[in-house]
Amino acid sequence: MRADVLHSIADHALTFALNLGLLYREGFGDRAVLDRIIESIETFTPARPAGDVMMRREGRAKSVPGGELQLATFESPAPTPMPAECRTARVQIWMPARHSSGAMCIHLAATGEEGFWRRETFARRLLAEGIGSIVLENPFYGSRRPRGQYGPVLRTVLDQFAMSTAMVDEARALLVWLHRAGYVPGVTGYSLGGFMAAFAAAFVDFPVVVVPRAAGTNAAPVLTEWVLRRAVHWPSLARESGTVARARADLARYLSVVDLTRHPPPVAPELATVMVARHDRVFPLSSGVALHEHWPGSKLVVSSSSHVTSLFFDDAAHADAVVSGFHRARAPFLRQLERRTDPSGSENLRPSTVLV
Repeated sequence: MRADVLHSIADHALTFALNLGLLYREGFGDRAVLDRIIESIETFTPARPAGDVMMRREGRAKSVPGGELQLATFESPAPTPMPAECRTARVQIWMPARHSSGAMCIHLAATGEEGFWRRETFARRLLAEGIGSIVLENPFYGSRRPRGQYGPVLRTVLDQFAMSTAMVDEARALLVWLHRAGYVPGVTGYSLGGFMAAFAAAFVDFPVVVVPRAAGTNAAPVLTEWVLRRAVHWPSLARESGTVARARADLARYLSVVDLTRHPPPVAPELATVMVARHDRVFPLSSGVALHEHWPGSKLVVSSSSHVTSLFFDDAAHADAVVSGFHRARAPFLRQLERRTDPSGSENLRPSTVLV
């Protein structure tokens, strides 16, 4: 069997292995609230306030090869309406023992990715290169899962939009936080995480190293045309829309605003590396190429994997792309790190720590 067929089979098998038809079993959710979120997405710009981040340590830092690992929390600055259980953001902070690079990368989660374990290997790879990481747990997942939700399976379309917009706002707030502290900030993620990382980088007004992995330009075809359409519980949406065809059109209409081509590129698109897989059936190659073309000066890296197999075969290449991005950023953007103090006079950020 040809290698390309095997890669494609892996992507199609994914949708069946996930017990298909679980997403949005409670329908669209409150349409009035959903409409307000859609309106807010249409007004997203780099000038939109990012909100403040005030970290709280959880326990003591743990020594790890190349540095230390600290758990922390902060209250989400996202204005998106979310259940109370989602409001407290939880992160891992991987701080390198050597701080000469001044580089910190935010890692966003993929669909269904609860906790931190899947991204820890990636953070360790960066730590070995002297690059720190902030690994963010998604709202609606893990410790941020709302009461009554089964695992990471979102109950409504409204929950999907609330999670995604909150991811972007939390990532933006963390990027601003790091930038103000004198760090060279970056953001990456896989699939949904890569898609939201691209939005976060486009909605700040300073240079950011950004590596969207297995992502693309727009959300509508992901859930209405491509293989993940099988993960949607269409009968539940059809009960509200009238027919499956109408439900598909309604969902596509909501998702159509989630499109990076509707917004300008990041401030420094030359610091972006778009990682795509030739046999991806979740975010097809053409969608990733479109993102690269929309961001002039960005770098495009194409592997021979699929959406699923890229997780196993391309991890080292993805980490290398992040490292390379920070190397490109160093000359024009790396500043002398300095001790910072917040307006109240209390210690805020400093080169040896990113915790208050």
